[in-house]
Amino acid sequence: MGRWTRPTLSKGPLRELNDELHALHRKAGHPSARELQRAVGKAVSHTKIHHAFIKPQLPAWGVVEVVVEQLATSARPKLPVEAEVDRFKALWDAASDATSSSSVAATPADEHLHAVALGGLSRNGAIHSAIVDLHQSGKPTGPHHVAAELARRGQLEACGGEEYLFECIKVAMKGAFEAGMSISDFAVLSAHRVKAASDARHAFFAAALSGRPDRQKLEAAYERVIAFHPDWAWPGGFKEAPPS
Repeated sequence: MGRWTRPTLSKGPLRELNDELHALHRKAGHPSARELQRAVGKAVSHTKIHHAFIKPQLPAWGVVEVVVEQLATSARPKLPVEAEVDRFKALWDAASDATSSSSVAATPADEHLHAVALGGLSRNGAIHSAIVDLHQSGKPTGPHHVAAELARRGQLEACGGEEYLFECIKVAMKGAFEAGMSISDFAVLSAHRVKAASDARHAFFAAALSGRPDRQKLEAAYERVIAFHPDWAWPGGFKEAPPS
């Protein structure tokens, strides 16, 4: 297969990450994006794989991780997969830090457009809504189907794109294994819990930021939110919390 064109990048962590990706791609014999997609079980689109190599933006870690795993396995001489993944994670973290520090903060207009796109929901809430609607209409709820539904609603980018959906899948797979459940059962459980946690956070902040919050409503909202976020609990409990 032919070599992929490298993006024009200034010297720094992102360029180093991209250079190392291309070097690993060469060691694996320059497989095509579609070959890599098939090798990783179609967990990520071939377009996302190709873009990880040729675009000047930082690719999602989920994409880099599965690509590195496959390329390390295919490389000759063979490379230790876990060591390569750890090495690339360090490179990706450095590039992410550099990208974050140089990025321009979102403007109020950007925040407004984001809120409009999601219809007032959190991104997990929007994903949950899309999954439920697809399921209730008898349609499949695979990641590409959910991505297509979010795109139809104009919400995909605001939800983090297909990369974020892929991260959700990895979390579900790990959680299902640890819980001894099927992925489908765990995914349903997780979706409900994510939605409940999101609703609890929204209720708490709405109560706390209402100007003159009702103490009983605020306490009830506090109890709900710390059920999902115990690290938010005040020392001594709500009774010892600062007065509203």
